Amino acid sequence: MKNLRIFILLLVLLPVFTFANGQNDNQSADNYPAKPITIIVPSSAGGGTDTMARLFAEVAKDKIGQNFVIVNKSGASGQIGFEAIANSNPDGYTIGCAFTPHIGAHMAAGRAKYVLDSFSPLANYVTDPGVLVTNVNSKFMTVNDVVSAEKLNPGSLTAATTGPGGDDFFALVSLNKAAGINLKDVPSKGSSEEKVNILGSHVDLAFMNYSQIEANYRAGDVRILAVMTPERLSYEKDIPTFKELGYNVFSDSSRGFVAPAGIPDAAYQKLEKLFADVVKDPQFLEASKGQLLLNYMDVEEYSNYLNDVSSTTASIFENNPW
Repeated sequence: MKNLRIFILLLVLLPVFTFANGQNDNQSADNYPAKPITIIVPSSAGGGTDTMARLFAEVAKDKIGQNFVIVNKSGASGQIGFEAIANSNPDGYTIGCAFTPHIGAHMAAGRAKYVLDSFSPLANYVTDPGVLVTNVNSKFMTVNDVVSAEKLNPGSLTAATTGPGGDDFFALVSLNKAAGINLKDVPSKGSSEEKVNILGSHVDLAFMNYSQIEANYRAGDVRILAVMTPERLSYEKDIPTFKELGYNVFSDSSRGFVAPAGIPDAAYQKLEKLFADVVKDPQFLEASKGQLLLNYMDVEEYSNYLNDVSSTTASIFENNPW
């Protein structure tokens, strides 16, 4: 009889407990975010990834009701920042930026203290073609000028990149191979440092992404010798491709946002929607003009893209280890 009374009591209380737990879950979703959200940027302030994060944060804060705090963790071609994201508390209050191929390059080289499953992809925002840049006062007017000068004095020319394992490093290796030359790599901590180097003529060339140098190009500070796409850019039709010049050099970089794995579903879903909303916002679109080459990918598309790029990067590492 006593056992029967306990059983009946449990039956009565069970719906109450279940409802209470459901209320807590719903309340958590409704209250998120209850404080500012940190965005870890694995590169220096002023670079392309940093610009993307700040433009997003400016519009997103009004949509979600909280500020975003940008924390730059540069160094090791993004590895320091990627690891900081992967190791952060997955409570929904720390997210970060990811950029390819660097995030996969560190894994391919065996240096990374993370795997792709350490992250929960949120959205890709930018896909940025590679370009070869010189200072406007440089004697190099064409890619063939560069190739001829390097062949005349092998190893004499320097080129800025963001370091081994990056898309611009791959581009440098590709041009060296395609043209039979040996441009010297000058690694930097990010695109902002690359800009300083090329604008100050501290290097002969810079392998960069178009959006990182677009403003300087339009201001007449630099010269873009060629773009690393199969066809000419629709928005810069005067810039030749490496392909049409006889060099098989192709390169681009993507920039997006990820959260550490294990983020609560309520926070993840709210952030996923936020990124989808911001990328369509008129204020964001206007602010992005001339700064970001937008190419939105949702969670599924971005996840597949990261897997594909990481696989390709691992294959490149086998033949050109860094």
